[in-house]
Amino acid sequence: MIPQSLKQLVPWRVRQRLSAVKESTRDRALGLVTPRIPLPPSVAHKEVVLVGASVGKDWRLHLPFPGTVTLDIYQFDKSEMVAEALGRRPDLVILKECAAYFPLDDPEASQALVRGWIDQVRAADVAVALATVVPVTRDHALAEPGRAEGLWAFNDWVRGHASDHGLEVLDLEAAVRCAAEDRHLDDALHSGDGLHLTRRTYREHLDGLLPPLLLRVFTP
Repeated sequence: MIPQSLKQLVPWRVRQRLSAVKESTRDRALGLVTPRIPLPPSVAHKEVVLVGASVGKDWRLHLPFPGTVTLDIYQFDKSEMVAEALGRRPDLVILKECAAYFPLDDPEASQALVRGWIDQVRAADVAVALATVVPVTRDHALAEPGRAEGLWAFNDWVRGHASDHGLEVLDLEAAVRCAAEDRHLDDALHSGDGLHLTRRTYREHLDGLLPPLLLRVFTP
């Protein structure tokens, strides 16, 4: 490992290249141990883009589901990535936010952004689904006041808006929270910071959510 003091002497483009090589190597290694999950014939040909950030990137959905792509941008405003997603002409765009952006400075303005992305995707004649935000552990919530409450409120809005407008929901919160009455992230499922997930959590708790979502979207 390169000491932090020496990293500053390495040109930025070189660091970017080394990072890309590291990610590619990790992808190949994970590909050897990640089983591909067969999709029902009616949806096996569908191409899916998940627009998210770190949780989406770490999920590496293309390993269990080769027809998926994850686009990542590390801010709440995903407008740039939504446009890039539509440029790929997928069958489905999933819109997902991460817990790190909560509490929101202006919840109503943030909801308006999401509504705009939904309209944009639908106008392109592409299906759209919403994902709930992966919650944080109780300890993380105590260290970041307002984060848990903010993301829970956003998830409630996501579910309500989806129900009102005929959208399907990829309910990540429900898959990893302690219980319906305790919406914190299960302590056994995070990677150490109370926010991000382990590879095992993705495999055992989230991978299985995609096939039912595709069936609900394309064979209602």
